[in-house]
Amino acid sequence: MDIKNFKKDSDKICYYCGKLITKKEELTVDHVVPLSKGGENAADNYVISCKPCNSEKANLNPERYAEFLNISSTMTENSSVVESVEKAINGFREIMINLNSELYTAKAKLAEAEKRRIAILDSMMFKKFNVIQGYDYAKELRNLTEEIYSLKINIAQMNKIHGNINQVSPFINNINSKGVMKEAVSKVRGDILADYRAAFTDEKPKESPAKSEPPAVAEPEGQTG
Repeated sequence: MDIKNFKKDSDKICYYCGKLITKKEELTVDHVVPLSKGGENAADNYVISCKPCNSEKANLNPERYAEFLNISSTMTENSSVVESVEKAINGFREIMINLNSELYTAKAKLAEAEKRRIAILDSMMFKKFNVIQGYDYAKELRNLTEEIYSLKINIAQMNKIHGNINQVSPFINNINSKGVMKEAVSKVRGDILADYRAAFTDEKPKESPAKSEPPAVAEPEGQTG
């Protein structure tokens, strides 16, 4: 069976990563054992591969590429842990924003309640009022006292939470962004693949050109140094 017919008659699932290939330009056929390693142009050496996997595997032997994919999978799992940590950190940031807003609102209410309480006490001390007014003053004063007490308790609790979160704020504020972390993971993955190529294929790592040595000067015959 030729490659064209094999591609047409096979399931569109990548042999290496297991993903469904939905785009025609991403559908390729790979030689499991590379031709450079003695593989044959035969159906039992063909597999459907997505373009990225085919390009990445290149002329690695299947067992070497399987090892690399295993390492890559572990790295992906670790990067998902990093993303979970970042998600938790973003949650902390949101808590801090909401907490600061609630603290500001609670302190403003407390200041207003205390201002109103002082005004009532001044009215009761320096102004004349009848029994009904006195009853209203006492009722409002009691309500204000309860409100002030409740606000102070809430503010104290929020300040405690604020202090606890502040202890980890240096970590929160200095954590690397997701983009930087993904870039780092991608670089390490690329380095590992380069090592596999150098170790298990005919490719050699690029080396900087050696400096040319000046030509040796021949000594005249009969002379000694």
